[in-house]
Amino acid sequence: MIDGMRVFWAMLGIALVGAGLLDVFLTVLNYDESGFLATRLCRIQWCCLRSITRRLPRSLRPAALRQVIGLNIVLCMIVWLGTVMAGFGFIYYSQMYSAHFEYSGDHLGGGLFDAMYFSAAQLATVGTSEISPETDVLRAISILETLTGIGLVTLILTFLIGVYQVIRDLRSLSSNFINVRPELDSSVASLGPYFSRGNPICLDNHLRAISDSFWSYADGIRQHHLAYYFQSGRNQFSLPYVLHMLGFWLASLRWGLPLGDPGTLQPLLMLLCAQFEQFSDYLHHQLRWSDASTPAAVSFEMFFVAYGGQGEAPDRWLRRFLCLNREMSALAWPNVVADPREVYERYKNWLPFAHRAEQLTIAVSRDLDYQPDWGSGD
Repeated sequence: MIDGMRVFWAMLGIALVGAGLLDVFLTVLNYDESGFLATRLCRIQWCCLRSITRRLPRSLRPAALRQVIGLNIVLCMIVWLGTVMAGFGFIYYSQMYSAHFEYSGDHLGGGLFDAMYFSAAQLATVGTSEISPETDVLRAISILETLTGIGLVTLILTFLIGVYQVIRDLRSLSSNFINVRPELDSSVASLGPYFSRGNPICLDNHLRAISDSFWSYADGIRQHHLAYYFQSGRNQFSLPYVLHMLGFWLASLRWGLPLGDPGTLQPLLMLLCAQFEQFSDYLHHQLRWSDASTPAAVSFEMFFVAYGGQGEAPDRWLRRFLCLNREMSALAWPNVVADPREVYERYKNWLPFAHRAEQLTIAVSRDLDYQPDWGSGD
């Protein structure tokens, strides 16, 4: 009976150690952060915190939500260190079952608490050989735990550095869209400095900076999804703000300008659109929001009436496009009369992208509990 219980405690300990180390490996070193324990608990913790903060006054929510990254990191450390410590504790207990031993001169019983105490001491220090009675099995296990503890701390530090690097990438990315007049929350206005008399100025360099920052952030968040929950308390440094501004920039440059305009011929524009769509697919997989069907484009006859100012636009999507077209016309080609057929084709191509970008921004805003006012012009 005693031998059977020893086998049970040993197998339980091995399972816990294996689960803890595997979760650390999949979370820290796997590209898609496919951890199965700590990251899921962090998601649950985030949902609980979000449900609590929604009961607070709106002015107090940001201060509470800003603590989520610190709480999630602490939870990850507790889960990883706790599972490894408990696992080795059970393994020790299987060897000390119904026995007495001494650790650093202190006489301890062979109870479960004493085994856990010994395991915590081994994991927190460089180890000890002062075990009595000292068996080869206990020596081997204690050395293994000491080496495991060193590797575990190294992986945790790597994880911390990775998470905060992703957060820095987000701040770097969002800084590309901040206007010289912060109170002006207009996406088209933020494009203004890069156009002069209808010609783009340094736009390619700015798009390259955006592409590099966005690629670094999107790539980093796939490996360290925990950084997704980062809350700065400031809309201009939030993921919803970045998605809103980047989506509008891409839509404005690709379909707000006539075909062949120098602004539409930027080499990085198509690459950024592809990155944006890939990131949208990734977040869709993570959040699993319900897809709404893309609204149908209105007929050319209805478009022509609204475009010519002879009637009201039949839906909000056409109103948004016509507003975008007017603003980009004033910005990039004020003296050019566009062909209505060409504008209509741009409207049809713009609609699926704009709808997808709005779905993405709304889903992330709701999930992260950001409800900013993006401005009536957008």
